[in-house]
Amino acid sequence: MPKRLYRSFQALLLLGLCVFFASKAASGQLTYYINLRFVPLTIFGIILLAVLAQTLFTEIKRSRQSEQEDDHEHAPVSANLWFMLLPLLIGVLIPARPLDSSALATKGFNTNAPLVSADSSAQLFETDSEERNVLDWIKLFNFESDLTQFVGQKASVIGFVYFDETLGKNQFFVSRFVVSCCAADGFAIAMVGEWPQASTLEEDAWVLVKGRVRVITLNDQSVPLIEAESVQSIPVPEQPYLFP
Repeated sequence: MPKRLYRSFQALLLLGLCVFFASKAASGQLTYYINLRFVPLTIFGIILLAVLAQTLFTEIKRSRQSEQEDDHEHAPVSANLWFMLLPLLIGVLIPARPLDSSALATKGFNTNAPLVSADSSAQLFETDSEERNVLDWIKLFNFESDLTQFVGQKASVIGFVYFDETLGKNQFFVSRFVVSCCAADGFAIAMVGEWPQASTLEEDAWVLVKGRVRVITLNDQSVPLIEAESVQSIPVPEQPYLFP
């Protein structure tokens, strides 16, 4: 392949990657792949991709104007282009969506929070009970020894529905994925919900569950359960993941 043609393809692929990542950032889907704190770094990378693409286009334009480049000069192995094209094809052909019960079934889930410390426990204890998310409740149950203090507290949590054979009648999991770095290291956490109409819920449906908390034992561990007073179907949140 002539070097000029190679550079043209290279510039187009860089531009394609730039547009792809920029579109994900604009739509908010970038956080389907990475932790929220890495978004600024990714945006910086998008800018660099645009600069590199523009540099190559300028180089190609100058070579055409000066005719100094020998069109018969061979470029690096064209297989290198495929390494750039492959992630772009995967990103375009596979729709972006947050992790759901299919990933939960293979990764498993936790009813504790192994990647957090007790440092934030005191702060969470002071937080209004209805402002705590699934991860907050699990943190408290993981680090507080006296769980009776939480019995009867109001809870309002968002998650997707997951059914498991270990649960009793009218019970389901309110589940979320916790992402430390990227979706590849995401792990599921779950809080038990109990509702007389649980059988009407669809797996993977996102719900807002409101009710009061009590303590149950699941797999020899004390975990929080919400006695649901209401379960409301909601759209997928703009940010479906939780971050430790």
